[in-house]
Amino acid sequence: MLIFLVLMYILLKQERKSIKYSSLIYFLLLSIVFMSGQIYISSTYQLSDGKLFDWVYLFLYFYFVPLFILMAYKLFKITNKAFRKTWVKITMLIFWAAVLVGIGSVLPFIFILIFYGFAP
Repeated sequence: MLIFLVLMYILLKQERKSIKYSSLIYFLLLSIVFMSGQIYISSTYQLSDGKLFDWVYLFLYFYFVPLFILMAYKLFKITNKAFRKTWVKITMLIFWAAVLVGIGSVLPFIFILIFYGFAP
C-alpha cells in the first residue's frame, strides 16, 4: 500500500494542491480502512466464509474507479500539451483509452491476487 501511495504522489506531483491533497488523503484513509478491515476479517472469520473476498472485491472499486479517473485526466492533459494537430490528439486519446481498458481488465485480478491470494 505504501508503494501505491508513493506512486500516487508521483502521478499528482505537478497538479493543483487541492487535487493532489484531496486524492492523497482519500487513498490514505481508504488504505487505512481497507487494511484494518482485512486484518479484522482474516483474524475473525475462516477463509471459506467468503467475507474476506467480499471485502477485497468491494474495495477494488473504491481504489480503481478514482484511480482511472485520475489517470484519464493526466493522460488527457499530457496529450493536449504534447500534440498540436487535432487528428493526432484524437488518435492518442483513442490509444490511451485502449490502454486504460487493457489495464482495467488486468488490474482487478492482480488486486484480488495480492490481497486475497489463490485461496478458494
